[in-house]
Parts: sequence; C-alpha cells; structure tokens
Amino acid sequence: MLKSISLVILSFSLLATANAVANPLALFVEQCLQYKPDLTSLKQEPVSSSVVNAVEFEKQTLALNNINDRIQYYRPFATDSLSKQGLLWCQLHLADELYELTTAKQTQQLIDVLQYQSAPYNQLAEQLKHIKDSQWSLTEKSKLHSAQATVNQALSERQLQMQFNDEQCLLASQSVIDENTQQASTNIDIHIAKYLLKQPNAKCRQQAWVAYQLRAKSKLLTAMSYIHELQQQRAIEQGYLNAAELALAPYDLTPAMLNRFLDTQTKSIGIAPWDIAQALFLTQKAAPIEVVSSQDYLSQLFDQLIPLGIRIEYIAQQDTVSDSKTDNINIIRIWHQQRLLGEIYTYPLSQQQPQQSSKSALSISGQLIKQTVIGHQFGQYALSFPAILTTQKQQQKLIAALSDAIVSLAQGGQFYLLAHKTQNKQQHAIASLWLSHYLTQLQPFSATSEREQLALQYQQQMRVFRSKVALHYYQFSGNLDNSDWLAYNTELSAAFADSFGQSWPSATDAIYSFQAIANEGISHYLPLWQDAVAQLIISQSAAQHSSLDIFNLLIVNEAYLPFNDQLEQLIGSPIDPHSLIWRFKHASTAQE
Repeated sequence: MLKSISLVILSFSLLATANAVANPLALFVEQCLQYKPDLTSLKQEPVSSSVVNAVEFEKQTLALNNINDRIQYYRPFATDSLSKQGLLWCQLHLADELYELTTAKQTQQLIDVLQYQSAPYNQLAEQLKHIKDSQWSLTEKSKLHSAQATVNQALSERQLQMQFNDEQCLLASQSVIDENTQQASTNIDIHIAKYLLKQPNAKCRQQAWVAYQLRAKSKLLTAMSYIHELQQQRAIEQGYLNAAELALAPYDLTPAMLNRFLDTQTKSIGIAPWDIAQALFLTQKAAPIEVVSSQDYLSQLFDQLIPLGIRIEYIAQQDTVSDSKTDNINIIRIWHQQRLLGEIYTYPLSQQQPQQSSKSALSISGQLIKQTVIGHQFGQYALSFPAILTTQKQQQKLIAALSDAIVSLAQGGQFYLLAHKTQNKQQHAIASLWLSHYLTQLQPFSATSEREQLALQYQQQMRVFRSKVALHYYQFSGNLDNSDWLAYNTELSAAFADSFGQSWPSATDAIYSFQAIANEGISHYLPLWQDAVAQLIISQSAAQHSSLDIFNLLIVNEAYLPFNDQLEQLIGSPIDPHSLIWRFKHASTAQE
C-alpha cells in the first residue's frame, strides 16, 4: 500500500513539474510533496538550550504550518480533478509529516524541558503534548478518514428524487408524464425546501422531511458503525470509558456536564423542522436598506477600530477587470499601535461579472493565508465580498469576517501553535464574537426582523438537538447494530420535542442526517459554548473594563495569559466549567 502511494505521489510530482510554469497551483503541490521538516539542528543539551531549541523548532516547522494554511486558501481555486487530487495528496503528505514530527524523540525532549519554563514556552510544551497525544496511527487514521469520506460523499449527493407512495402527498403541479411509458410518474425531482413550503398537508411534510434526513442511511450504516468503533477503541486505549469522555477532557468537561449545558441552551420554538419553511414565509422579512459600497463600509469599520489601537494603510490597488464598474483589489496593511500585524487582501466580487454565479457574487468569506508569528512572519488574510452591500445581513456578515481577520492577525505570538485558530478554537472564536459585537453596537442597525429571529432560533435549536445526538452517539459504548442503541429513541425524541414542540419517534436515526457528527464529532456543541462565554464577557466585563482594555487582554494578550486567566480577569471567579454552566443559565436573572 505504501509503495503504491509513493508511486502516485511521484507521478503527480513529475506532472506538476511539467505544468509548474503554467499553473502556480501545480508548483505549490510540487513544493508541498517535497517538504520534510528536519529537527536534527536541535541541540542535544535541551536543558541548557531549551529556549534556543524552541525557536529552532518554530523555524523548522513553520513551513509545514504555512503550507497547511495555503492548502485551505487554494482549495476554492482547484476546479479541475488534477488540482483537487494534488491538494488531497499534499494534505495527506503533511499529515504523515506531522505524525513523524510529533513522535520524534527531539519533540518529546523539547516537551519534557519546556513544560518547566515560563510562558510562552510552557504553553508551547502543553500544545505539543496535546497534539502528540491526539495523533492517530497512520493505519487507524486512514481507516477513519475513509469512513468520514463515505459520510461526506453520501450526504453531499444532490441528485435526489422524491418518490411518493401516497398520491395525496403529491403537489397539484407535480404530476408529469414519463416519455417512455406515457404514464403519470410520481418520482419527482423537486427541492425539499420548496416541497415543504408548498405542501399544505402537515403529515406529508413530516414524511418528506424524515425521508430526506434518512436519504443516505443505507449507505452510512457501515461507515457510522465503523467510526463509532474506532473512536471507542481509541478512548478505551487511553483509559477513558467512551469517546465522549476523551473528547471533552481537554475542556475539563464530562458528558453529564455537557448534557446540563445543552439543557440550558434548549428553548422550544414550538415549530417542527418540517413546518419551519411555511412559518418563515408567514413572518415579516427584513426592511430594505440603503445600499452602500463595500469598500466604503469597510473603511467605516476600520475607522471604528481606531479607538482599539488599530490603524491601516492602503499599500496597493490592482484592477480586477477593465470594466470601470468593477472595484479594485486592495492590499490593506494592518497596524496595532506601532506593531505591524500583517495584511488583508480584499476581493470585491462585482455583480456585473458574468463568470460569477448569482450566489457566489453575493457571498462574503474570509480565509487565512499566513498566520502572524512574532519574530518570524507577518500575517496575511483574504476577504471577498460583493461590491455593493444591499442588506443588513450582508453588513453583519462583513463585520464578522473582518473581526475574524483582525483576531487572526492580532493574536500572533512567538509560536504558530499558540496563535492559530485551529489549535485555539476557544480563544479565537470568543475573541471574534466579542469584536464583532463591539463593531455591531456602533452600527445604526434596525431591529432584527421577525423572520431573521425565527431563522436564528431554529438554527440554534437544530445545533442543540444535533449536539445531544452526537453526545449520545459518542457516549454509547455498545454496538450500534443492537437494540441497546435504539433504546435511546425515547430520550432523543424527547430532546427533539423540547426544541421543536413535536416528537421524532426514531430520533436515533439523526446520526445519519448530518456530516458534522462524523467530522466534528462531539465538538459540534462548541459554537454554542463559545457564544455563551462571549455573552458573559459582553454583559459582565463592560462595568470594570473599557473596550480597549478588553481588546488588549482578550485579543492581543501580550502577557501570554492562558485563556482561563483572561476569562477570570474579565468576568471574575468562578470560571470552572460547572460554575460557567450555572452562570450561563442565570446570567439574565436579577439574582446574577
């Protein structure tokens, strides 16, 4: 197997070399496949040279991390199968190199010594140990990724048809004539959301929604059982009762505590998922706003960041096309006080460009290109957005994207692993939520429309329910094929009813309905937790701290404080998970 993989990589490498001049993406893949970190330069006397070795380790591994970020940046541009395959092999190659890196004796020696040093060196040791402990063997990792790919592929299938056994569930306009048999066909290719909106019969809507949730169940039975088996086996090998305990341990949470937290987030909207389309249609939509240039709006946001010590300078402009109606690509240099953080590349998407689909031309997205690492490199971030903002929701999305960019650039530390959001999901997400709130409060936004409020409530409760499903799935220690798993139908059906007002009798089938259960695992709950913590900071820190103080403490963090220390300064003790869950529940009461 390994020999065949080597041959595939070699063949792609030769092809990439031939096309490198014409295709920069092929050149990147070629460089990626040739990359290999080298730790032999680390000194053999780690006790006396621990700080020097830490810096050397950063120098030798920074390229690996940069290449990994660049893969994510290039992925939307890989439109042909060869480019997609190249990025996949690149990602697999980096994963293998990371495994070799974390299991190297030099890395273990570095961990052993740095853990007794002051910040940020002890924090680097802790992060390295966490990454080392979370590594799967190459064989088991290959099995897991294969099962996850099966789930992703099956649930991403869009060529679906709805077949109705009950003719009463057909919409009046749906009956069509099959050209071959000249008979009426009930095998209708229709978007599920459109059907749920148009179908007046609630029972038919429910049947269609449930059928859509189970559209890939037959394909996923083996994959979901295998993922569960692999995760449980790994947890037991590490001394835990189940995979849920293992996954929650880094956050000092237990399955029981997570269940209590999810209960605090459960608020019934009284509308079942199969009824939400019609309910949204009947609500009042957002009022129109005065359109604004995205570049002008972005400039306004940057002006509002000045009190936090952020200033900018435009260092380049480049015409995207010759059409005078199209905005320019800007490279914006970002400073905090006298420290250069990095650059943001802005890509306005003109609605006039014919190659852009209507959906992509209106989308707002951000992507890290290169992480800020003090003493090694400045950060780079890309933002794309429509040339004109026509809705308040677009403005809010641009605020969120800019907040992510600023946090990514400003949280740069001496070591990549202490700054990048992949390794610091809690800190980065909570800091971005706070900064987004800071900017949002400065906008003359109208009240959220009834339709948007209901949509947000529905999305939150679906995440709450699915988080409960994931918790039960990873906490269950038996075999998914036996009836013990189905015994959770009663509990999960009640959880479904708690959020949506109606039951789902076979709610254990939800494990076959969403990709996140295989990819994110039990961590699907994290955005709920992060938002709850951010709301505590927003509501309880303003009285004691200015916005500038919060920005410097939560985002810049020059003192390299651990997140718990940051949180304690911002909202006061206690901040252990059990106490936080209590505070989430009672934060809005007079007692709190």
